[in-house]
Amino acid sequence: MSRPGPDDARSPGPRDAGPAALLAPEREVVPFTGRGRELADLRSWVRSREPVALRLMCGRGGVGKTRLALELGRRLRRTGWTVVHVPPGEEVAAVRDVAAVRRVLLVVDDAGHRPGLPEMLDAVAATRTRGRLRVLCTARTGGQWWHRQRWTSTLWAGHAPAVTQMALEPALDRTPEVAPEPALGLEVDRSGDDRALVDAAAARFARVLRRPVPEVTFEPSPDDRPRVLDLQAAALAAVLRGDDERPAADPARALERVLDHERASWAASAAAAGLVPGPGGSAEAALATTTLVGDTSEAGVRAALRRAGVRPADGRTADAVAWVRAHLLGVPRLAELLVSRVLAEQDGLMEACTRDLGPDEAFGVLAFATGMGLDRSAPTGPGPAELNSPAGLDTEQDAGAPAVERDVAGELIAAAASALPDEGPADLAGLMRVTRRLPRSSGPLAVPVLDRLTHRVAELTRAVGDEATRAEALSDVGLVLVAEGEPDAAVSVLQEAVGLWRGLAWADEDRYRPPLCTALNNLGTGYWAVGRHADALAVQEEVIALCGQFRPGDAPWADAEHAQALQNAGVSYTELGRVGEIEAAQRAALELYRRLAEGDPVQYEPRVAAVLGNFEALTENGRPEDALPANAEAVAIRRRLAAQRPEHLGELAWSLGQLGTTLEALGRYEEADSVLVEALRIQRRLADQNARGTRADLAAALSALGALYSTTGRADEALRLEREALEIRRDLAREHPERYLHYLAHSLSNLGVTYARRGRFDEAVLLEEEAVGIRRGLARRNARSLKYLAQSLSNLGVRYADLGRFEEALPPTQEAVDMLRRLVRDQPEKYRTGLAEALANLGATLLDLDKATEALLPMREAVALRRQLAVENPDKHRPDLALTVSNLASALSAAGDNVAALSLAREAVEMRRRLAADLPERYRAELERSRAVLARIEAAIRNPTTVR
Repeated sequence: MSRPGPDDARSPGPRDAGPAALLAPEREVVPFTGRGRELADLRSWVRSREPVALRLMCGRGGVGKTRLALELGRRLRRTGWTVVHVPPGEEVAAVRDVAAVRRVLLVVDDAGHRPGLPEMLDAVAATRTRGRLRVLCTARTGGQWWHRQRWTSTLWAGHAPAVTQMALEPALDRTPEVAPEPALGLEVDRSGDDRALVDAAAARFARVLRRPVPEVTFEPSPDDRPRVLDLQAAALAAVLRGDDERPAADPARALERVLDHERASWAASAAAAGLVPGPGGSAEAALATTTLVGDTSEAGVRAALRRAGVRPADGRTADAVAWVRAHLLGVPRLAELLVSRVLAEQDGLMEACTRDLGPDEAFGVLAFATGMGLDRSAPTGPGPAELNSPAGLDTEQDAGAPAVERDVAGELIAAAASALPDEGPADLAGLMRVTRRLPRSSGPLAVPVLDRLTHRVAELTRAVGDEATRAEALSDVGLVLVAEGEPDAAVSVLQEAVGLWRGLAWADEDRYRPPLCTALNNLGTGYWAVGRHADALAVQEEVIALCGQFRPGDAPWADAEHAQALQNAGVSYTELGRVGEIEAAQRAALELYRRLAEGDPVQYEPRVAAVLGNFEALTENGRPEDALPANAEAVAIRRRLAAQRPEHLGELAWSLGQLGTTLEALGRYEEADSVLVEALRIQRRLADQNARGTRADLAAALSALGALYSTTGRADEALRLEREALEIRRDLAREHPERYLHYLAHSLSNLGVTYARRGRFDEAVLLEEEAVGIRRGLARRNARSLKYLAQSLSNLGVRYADLGRFEEALPPTQEAVDMLRRLVRDQPEKYRTGLAEALANLGATLLDLDKATEALLPMREAVALRRQLAVENPDKHRPDLALTVSNLASALSAAGDNVAALSLAREAVEMRRRLAADLPERYRAELERSRAVLARIEAAIRNPTTVR
């Protein structure tokens, strides 16, 4: 929603009908306060020496972006600057009008939905300024629309402008610039906090409305600082509740209460204007439709009345139009709340608002719905983890669980997108206008819409469009193909996109380096999806090298690509077994993402949490104590994000799963239980809302909690959870075998282990046999599956041994060893651990077959491998080393060499004693088994004729 500039801010207009208009920042009813640091930063930016400078100011709706821009403009005008708040559709004209002015600030509100922004930046490039020209863009978040300005505009040709970003935090600082107002009986302490702002706002609103100043009850929360608009709305709501002696200010519900007051006041005036509720619709439907479609002219309101089916009384259409125009809400978040409520309440209005939209109207609806989606709050009221992948988871619902809420923003996006013409080349520009500016973070219903449009854009660009347009579309659709489970098709498309960008960058390296980095990062994701981890790492390292060639002013673009390449390289290092390089890459990515989040938290705070989650690799490599702080911070971030917007709930559950895995590795089973139970509750809640879309994540949560219960002896509970996970994954694998067969095999093997722990060996072996069959098929198509096949073969040998079928146990165990030996030759660091385990199992199988002498060779090799691994990473590998040493002692004793066995048995006992001292619950039983082995060997040495 566009804003008027300060010149017409105070003049009465058609939107001054109700008290809600007092919240509009242009009215400046409440004194400017609490942004001293940001204002000083902006003034310093304006006065810098660069002839042209660009800044993106991000922040959620209601944090005060517009008010800060207005205050900056006011202060600059006092020192001779020309300040222009650029109206929508007049971007190029605004630049042309100030071409001869020496000091100019252009403010572009809601820049992400300004189709004329690229042309405006081109006009800035064509302006030969002799002074200083500043362009301040505001948006709730950046994203693709912002990143692509770098290479689509000629502004960066030759001498590049200085480009910076900043973000407004919801909370004001602790030194608000609120002056005392003795005339109102109000003294404000300049060191005050949110309470001071609420009191000051209540006094101002009371004066304008000619009501008594209320004594507001308000308890600020140091942990949850509300947005300034919510504080002001809380004050206004308190003033409007004049019958309450001490009204309570509740920022979380304040906008709803203000809107309730507005709606209650509309009925009489609407009826007087000829808008009487009836079968044809209501005054609120007319308001909501006009607000949504965005044409507030007289003709536009008449069209909105027809669209909404609202029929004014005979001869009263002009009065009805005037009423609608007078009651439009000028505060974007209030307008979005109205549309969301009315469309949710009135059946059929959603379809009416989005039927037969023209391209411009559809884009306007999409822009409005995107804002709704980005600020959609989480509903209130009653109501072992899989491997990380690169950038580019029967419980009653708990009492505090959010109730299911209709996703009006997502429904609008889906409906408006379906109205876009996509028949031929002439429609390409409109489709790309949407795909480039509609963020996937608008809500879960936006994702399939974007995917469909991205496919259509890619089809059209093959027939028409220049190389850059085609390259961009192919890179986008390649990522969609990866997400849709078609990685092989994705790789060829992404390779084509990279080839096109390489050609463009060869001709103009500086201009096209940013999109080339994006395309390479996307190609790395495609390679990763098909198991080509070395190829993925090669392109990720190429991006890292390219980012070193960016100019200092290109940090907003270079840092984002650099961070993603580092993050994904860390995952590639994990797959390639290059353990020593994982942490450095992830820490470097984390540092960059933290810096980016300071300028655009909506876009980059989730990335910070994702990288923190990737520190789970430290748990996998025996350093859970080092992973714990990162996992805990990821949960804290995602818990806060999920409280703001419900689509982060799934990510919160995923982070909880990672935290639970780390706590389990530390032996903190009760805490792990609590965390994994919470993760499962969230996934069940999400599955209730979107049963098909969240099944995979629900299965992952079930599997993680089931594995914990299996490990801690709660086998009956583990069986229930793992069976449910298996059932879900069977369904998923039937529908999408390429994507989910791997996870089905994972569940089969896990459930088999739990059955074995319950002594149900016949059922366990059948499950592992099925897992082996699936993994053989996967390994024929993708070498990445070989390590999982080897693991299942080794497990199958153990399952046969459980049944006493030792002859059958030997072939799969030997096959696993042979397979892992081949893999170790190519990637020793990655597969040594698996080979050591398979060798230990092979030795145990030979021992079961009374082939003690033959068992010694693989057992000794397993001990040697695990000794080397324990030197490199003692925390991870010492428990396995103790087990293998104890087993080798048993084999030597069986072969008659009790003297050699004795020292190994003692070593095993000593290692397990130290382990049990740190984690008694986890290692006490293993310590007792090693002591029994030692006692048997000592007895055999003392009396070799009676003890075998």
